[in-house]
Amino acid sequence: MAPASSTASPHAPEGLRTLLVPWSVLAWSAALMGVGLGWLAGVLPRGVPDTDGFGSLFIGQSLGTASAAAIGVGAAGVVVALLLLRRGGAGGRPAEVAAWAMAAVVLLVFVDGSLLVLFGYSMMLPFVGWFVPGLFAMWIAAVLEPTSLTLLFCALGTALWVVAALTHSRARRRACQQCGRHEQWSAQGEREVRSRATVVGRWAVAVGVVLALLYPALRFPWLFGLAPGMSEESAARVMAEPGTVLIGVGLGATGAVGAVLMLGLVQRWGVRFPRWMVGLAGRRVPVSLAVVPAALVSMALMSMGRSVIVQLASEGQVATPLVEDLHSIVFVLMAPWGVALAVATAAYAMRRRAECALCERGLPEVVPGRTPAARV
Repeated sequence: MAPASSTASPHAPEGLRTLLVPWSVLAWSAALMGVGLGWLAGVLPRGVPDTDGFGSLFIGQSLGTASAAAIGVGAAGVVVALLLLRRGGAGGRPAEVAAWAMAAVVLLVFVDGSLLVLFGYSMMLPFVGWFVPGLFAMWIAAVLEPTSLTLLFCALGTALWVVAALTHSRARRRACQQCGRHEQWSAQGEREVRSRATVVGRWAVAVGVVLALLYPALRFPWLFGLAPGMSEESAARVMAEPGTVLIGVGLGATGAVGAVLMLGLVQRWGVRFPRWMVGLAGRRVPVSLAVVPAALVSMALMSMGRSVIVQLASEGQVATPLVEDLHSIVFVLMAPWGVALAVATAAYAMRRRAECALCERGLPEVVPGRTPAARV
């Protein structure tokens, strides 16, 4: 399909999204400053771990240190957000780089392995919660903890900064805010991008699936009284608690499900719902249905890997040290698993780009295993 005229209003980068996203990160940054001031003044309860956490950088640190970090990062975010608010991407590449840097800083400083724990329990709870007394109440209490609320708030901030960086990049390049294609788009270039995305996505999924199966390999043997990678004393404690065994196996099952869902990023059923899904069979899978959860999980996985490195570097001075080498290796490898998932997700999104309703550029979407001319 031929590109629409470059003078058409939909091509103007000063759209609603280019205004809403910078204002969103500005509001988030101001809120983070407010949280830091609230901690410092004693108005808000401490929202970062003190002696109980999983790889948090603030364990053993004073509340003043956490407050200063929140205020400093929030203030930097306000400055970057103001640069992003300049119309038409006038902030240039420096503003884009600064937005990516803000996403990285928030992720590394404030988001730790507890995010993956929350995600894992949330996925497992509907199935295991009925068999472990008090698990529902424990999960609700954990989510409402000030540390968990701060964690979720900062995970949201990381996501907002990533969106802000992408939005500014499109505005700077005068690209369509909906699909990212620019005026120099060509059908041949689109085919080449899809071809590269397919190859990269397959490799990323292959690596990610192998890494995803490592954690279930440690937990599924619990069903048979085996605890690979654990000392006899630790294994005896685990096996003495049926609820602990069930929770561990349930968390392992979430890892196995994650491996299967990763395959969907390169399989036909990741584009069309499979036949066994009654009511949805054959329908198109919305891109966001795969991309958004996968992006959040990749963030949590990378945070877990970073947290384990912090724990190991602290020489057991944290609340939940990893003492078994095999477990340490598996948890550290969650970081490259998260990277592989992020790459596979980006490749999936690029491959699934269809004709854009806004700029009218693009090619028909292709189902894996079909000819490029096939429409979804």
